[in-house]
Amino acid sequence: MDETRCPRCGWPIAELPATEARPATHRLDYVRCVCGSWLARFDGEVVGATRARLTG
Repeated sequence: MDETRCPRCGWPIAELPATEARPATHRLDYVRCVCGSWLARFDGEVVGATRARLTG
């Protein structure tokens, strides 16, 4: 999995709205991609998504 892009549509994660920065050793957060998929990020890297990859 490419941790810098949405696994469903390929949108660059850096272009999605940032979440609040909180000091922590390890951080898990969620952000919605422009395709509608929720992305789970751990320390800023995508580790999962709610929708399957688009084909075509």
